[in-house]
Amino acid sequence: MTEFQLYKKRNFSDFINDSIQFFKIYGKDYFRNFATISGILLLLMSGLYYFTFKDIFANVGNPSAINNWFLTDGNIMLFTILIITTIIVLIALSILSVGQPIVYMKLIEKTGRTEFTSSELVSKILDQAGRMLLFGFITLFLFTPLIVIFMVIALALSFLIIGIPVLILGIPAIMVWHMQSLIVYLNEDAGYFEALGKGWKILFSNFWHIVGSTIVIYIFVNIIQSAISMIPYFSMMSSIITSGGQVDTFQMPPYMILIYVLSMILGTILFNVFYIQQNLVYYSAQESTEHMQAFSEIDNIGKNEA
Repeated sequence: MTEFQLYKKRNFSDFINDSIQFFKIYGKDYFRNFATISGILLLLMSGLYYFTFKDIFANVGNPSAINNWFLTDGNIMLFTILIITTIIVLIALSILSVGQPIVYMKLIEKTGRTEFTSSELVSKILDQAGRMLLFGFITLFLFTPLIVIFMVIALALSFLIIGIPVLILGIPAIMVWHMQSLIVYLNEDAGYFEALGKGWKILFSNFWHIVGSTIVIYIFVNIIQSAISMIPYFSMMSSIITSGGQVDTFQMPPYMILIYVLSMILGTILFNVFYIQQNLVYYSAQESTEHMQAFSEIDNIGKNEA
């Protein structure tokens, strides 16, 4: 059985290489479980996205047509139902998508196995679902305003040049802080503010290597996703140019909306690379402070001598 070392001090290249190594060892089983656990919700989300926005996108160049669509009583009710259903499905999908890598890593730590059943993963995720919802709810009212304030200040500083590096480093740093806080909150059964404090310490325990590797992985995910999502954009620009700049004549065909949906599905799948890398950040920080690998080796020596 191939052993994957969770507890390990990592630098910039280790975070990237070990993320790749993880998928080499566990990728087949991991994505099989992802398809089983989140596949139906992901398809449902895609269908809701398509039917909710297809009429809006189809008339993207004609605002009056969109307004007329919204002013129809039947459409207002339908749109409201679709939006509420989409939010519910999105929350459920987020819990499963974010919860799977955290639970998967925890099971690797406890069992050392390379394959897991979907039922045991779902069971562990559902055990944490309530805490994940609570974390998200508190974050919505406490953490999100801080992000908004940071973005406003950083954008204002962009006119003085200094804001550009602040944005480049600040956005991924906030993403790391939030994700590490969530992992601490779930894995260590910590309180919300305690988790924020530990997440902050993890972020600055190896700042440049953690943030740098996060930026690389985030760019990788977005380049692949954008390669698909930019197709409708170029099609729209081409149509507007050939029509002599008449925006109101453009209508986005259904297949273009399907491409956007495909991009959303691909982005959700690829974001697992980011989640795995963030879990490696957590276990690397644990190794730096708790020296878990050393204790494990001592235990193994004791077992061998016995």
